[in-house]
Amino acid sequence: MSIEIRPPLTDEEWEQHCFISAYAFDGDRGETGTARRSKYYERSWALSAFDDGQIAAGMMVIPFEQYLNGARIPLGGVASVSCLPERRRGGYVGALLRRSLETMREAGQPLSALWTPHPSLYRRFGWEMAARMVGYAFPPKVTHVRRPAERGRWERLTPDDWPRFDAIYTQHHQARNGGMTRNEQRWRWNVFEDYAAGKVRDAAIWANDAGQPRGYVIYSTRTRSAATFPFVETLLQVHDWAALDAAAYAAVLTYLLNHDLASRITMLASQDDPLPDALEEPVHLSEPPGAWFGIMLRLVDVQRAIEARPALPQASGKGVTIALTDRAAPWNAGTWRIGASEGRMSAERTTTAPDLEMDVCALAPIYNGFTRPAEAVRTGSVSAASDDAIAAATELFASTYSPYCPDDF
Repeated sequence: MSIEIRPPLTDEEWEQHCFISAYAFDGDRGETGTARRSKYYERSWALSAFDDGQIAAGMMVIPFEQYLNGARIPLGGVASVSCLPERRRGGYVGALLRRSLETMREAGQPLSALWTPHPSLYRRFGWEMAARMVGYAFPPKVTHVRRPAERGRWERLTPDDWPRFDAIYTQHHQARNGGMTRNEQRWRWNVFEDYAAGKVRDAAIWANDAGQPRGYVIYSTRTRSAATFPFVETLLQVHDWAALDAAAYAAVLTYLLNHDLASRITMLASQDDPLPDALEEPVHLSEPPGAWFGIMLRLVDVQRAIEARPALPQASGKGVTIALTDRAAPWNAGTWRIGASEGRMSAERTTTAPDLEMDVCALAPIYNGFTRPAEAVRTGSVSAASDDAIAAATELFASTYSPYCPDDF
């Protein structure tokens, strides 16, 4: 067996690549599925594992920028990792992931992220869970907003109005931690449209009484048979939303609750979101099973990732030495002196004794503020020489918001 990792170059290779993904994720394996995939993904983002001229496995690396403490850091979004069943456990996916790290490094993407229900696989290659989302479900008939919405106006819009949504989205996420920048393609095909069904979702923007756009919601509804025949159950799913102030927050919730023919509304939010405080009776809220997880993160290039990350004021003057191991990306391995001064972070190699020891998996959730160093020491993923080292690392990697990524990819 000789594995070759490269992009699919011909139409035939691209069709093979698309087929493997569709097979793995129960998608359309025909021409329609290939055409749809070509709309969502650029061929240049693809990597395929070839064995004797045939594609055995494939994946995508989507170019993003991720917000963190006000910065936009280039990131490679790993997606659609798939392998033919008869080729499983042949080393193809591992070869793809290792090559993707080299590709991202060459492309100037010091971070990588992915979604998966199988964290153990990706932990072997350096990704670690580094964000969390909370899923809420509530019945609109009995749920009420605690603080009534102010005067304003809702406007129902279409995908052609994506720049208006993007202005609100950017203002909301650029000061936070974990959101991805969005271009027109992502707004049109990944936010306004259902990838699997090709159905356009409902979308509306709220402006206050002064005419300033301050919030939006993008959602869809579906019906299914209810337990009490002949009635049906209507579900309203919120796919994306943002509110720039308290008035917009109340307006978004009120708008959703006005869909009182729905049996249930579901929406996702960050750990920091104050939704229970915004409702009169938060007892009506329930959390759908499995909605607690978030993206996995990896530092592809440790030095560039550290230097791209802004530091909060309390980090200035702090420093810590970290001994790092990284089996899949050996260029990161070694001992690093990490410090902060006047809002900037630095990383340089050193031969001094380390304050902390960890592998690259443990570094990712510390880097973006998801895990405090003391918690990592408690679970055994980090070893610390002293309490002072833990305190310094806590200040260095502080973030104002918990990481939250609303984008699926």
